[in-house]
Amino acid sequence: MSFREKNYRQIIARSSEGNRFALTLFTFIMAIFLILITKVPLFHVFNVTPHPSIICIAIFYWSLNDPERLSIYSLFFIGLFADLLLISPIGIGFLIYLSLHYFVISQRTTLLNRGLTVKLAVFTLAMIFLYFIVFFMARYSHGQFPSVKTIIVPCIITIICFIPFYRLFEIIDNLLFPSGLRR
Repeated sequence: MSFREKNYRQIIARSSEGNRFALTLFTFIMAIFLILITKVPLFHVFNVTPHPSIICIAIFYWSLNDPERLSIYSLFFIGLFADLLLISPIGIGFLIYLSLHYFVISQRTTLLNRGLTVKLAVFTLAMIFLYFIVFFMARYSHGQFPSVKTIIVPCIITIICFIPFYRLFEIIDNLLFPSGLRR
């Protein structure tokens, strides 16, 4: 008597394809909205309008909790949209978002087992490194180094905004997509 094992995984995958598509579409729309909302000037700090990179917080959160949401193509279009909105050289946004995404994925098991303080520390180091890259890329695109405060102020504001927005993304995910729909 032979025993054949049925592959139930294919059946489950077919039923959840619609859920994954909805989750990916929601992620892409939310990313575009976050890019647009951060460009609204609210106040000035040291004569600089701080634009916190909330999309970096979102990419950090989505890469950590559900890395399948962000494909390389969606990161490319998000980066392209951000570059066109910022009037920066095409590709810098994609490079930043892609490097953040793959850095978080490489450290995913460590970060999932740690608390929010460790995630904040890792995010802080990543933001300092990425804004450092932006500082030098701005020199090559504009011919001179930008004012240091135009790089430091948004970096500090982004780091300050990490914990509230990380918690907000957790709440939104739990309300809109219960854990059964995400798997």
